[in-house]
Amino acid sequence: MDSAVSPSLEAVNSSSFDITKSPVGEEYPSKGFVSEWFKNVEILKDMFTEMLHIGDLLEFERGHYRHWAVYIGNGSKYENEVVHLCNLGSTSRWFSGGSKFTEGQNNSGNPVQAGDLFDVWADSACRINNSYDEKSHPFPWHEIYNRAILFSFASEKEFERYNVLKMNCEHFAHFVRNHHAESQQVKDFLLRVYQNGLSVAKDVLIPTLVAWKFGPSAAVGTFATSMLGYAIKAIKPRAIGN
Repeated sequence: MDSAVSPSLEAVNSSSFDITKSPVGEEYPSKGFVSEWFKNVEILKDMFTEMLHIGDLLEFERGHYRHWAVYIGNGSKYENEVVHLCNLGSTSRWFSGGSKFTEGQNNSGNPVQAGDLFDVWADSACRINNSYDEKSHPFPWHEIYNRAILFSFASEKEFERYNVLKMNCEHFAHFVRNHHAESQQVKDFLLRVYQNGLSVAKDVLIPTLVAWKFGPSAAVGTFATSMLGYAIKAIKPRAIGN
């Protein structure tokens, strides 16, 4: 993906660094760090922003999924700026990533957006989540900053479009920080699909084959037990993310 992006470095040079956020000499100031969840309320905003370093990955709890962004500090538009991949085809604020972003930095329809942290945060919970550093070593904070800015100034044709399974906001955030486009949400989803497929085979297809081979009465007990299990799963509350 890097080779596909070639915007001018003037975009980076014209942006301002907030050096106090990531002191010189500390290449990886928050490597592997994961914070508690914070709500977007005045009493907690300062506490949360004081914890932030340029290059941190931010995870926003949206209820049925998690949105991700890269924190870049004092950017070209906002005091607390984030860069994130948005689904520009969605009219929903939650699915598009924020409420004010319909075009990229260069007004080309680029799905990579730069926006205000607090607008993207909205009324969801947010935390710093650099846990993927344990699997893949992160870039130094200044390189993460440069990568995020470069992608936000790319043209529509220079960056891969949003794809929930192949390139979503989490893929993008990990790619910018760790150079590996990974999404645990997609992995968990595909695992559930696989497990549900096995359950259907075990609980429905096998009893059906038993009934076909040995007669309906032989499979009644197995099938009834399976259907009861599905009913219990359907009404049992499930924790978010499970």
